[in-house]
Amino acid sequence: MATLDITPLRSFAAVVAFSGVRRAADALHLSPAAVTGHIRKLERELGCRLVIPDGRGIALTSDGDELAVRARDIIAHHDDAVRTLTPHDDNGILVAATEHAAEFLVPTVMALVHARHPERPVRLRLTRSAHVRDLVDDDRADVALMLTRPARGSVRVAPVPLQWFAHDARPSEDLVLFANPCAVRHEALASLGRRPHQVAAECVDLTSVVGAARAAVGMTPLPRIGPAHDGLRVVRGLPPIPDISLFVATSARVDTSIRKEIVGLLRHALSGRVDAA
Repeated sequence: MATLDITPLRSFAAVVAFSGVRRAADALHLSPAAVTGHIRKLERELGCRLVIPDGRGIALTSDGDELAVRARDIIAHHDDAVRTLTPHDDNGILVAATEHAAEFLVPTVMALVHARHPERPVRLRLTRSAHVRDLVDDDRADVALMLTRPARGSVRVAPVPLQWFAHDARPSEDLVLFANPCAVRHEALASLGRRPHQVAAECVDLTSVVGAARAAVGMTPLPRIGPAHDGLRVVRGLPPIPDISLFVATSARVDTSIRKEIVGLLRHALSGRVDAA
């Protein structure tokens, strides 16, 4: 019977979130060859192809899409079980972040945490902002990046602009959205007011949202950080979407100076990425 090792599964989840091996490897502090090896191991074990090249990044096969949906829950349940059933002397650091921060912001944070605590293992969990807040409130996340509604003890980093994106610059009124709860979805729908629209697809992860928009299922609201995803263009002529805010929280298990460094780095990164968008 096939089995799924948790380490290759973490690499696969990171490749999905970052839409590429190199960026995932940088965030995980692994070599690209190691991450590729993890993906190949999963494919051999399951007997199916999970990812294929797609421009500058990767695309998921139908089997890869199925595993991507399940991988997040498997990793979360694994980590919850380990934390619950082992003595509470784990010296590791958990960085939890919204998927929207994955490609351009998370690698900066991971590199800083690794540099400041080289003796401690650093784990990454990319998930919805609501789940990031839960991890903070449960005192499980050591560094957390989340959008809009902050967790306790968090610091506002900067506003993040939102824009509509689609495969075609003049799409239909159909929408591709994250399933609730989602701050981006809430702000985007509110901006449309009474403008006619139809939700054509609801997705549970960023890769699925971007994939559906690329397939011309509909337009989708995304944070404007850096260049648009491959295959998507900004949709003009719609009411502007209000900005959302990025927040950072840190636990007592990391040095108090780290949060100040992270906030400064993220503000600098956001300023450059937004200006370049």
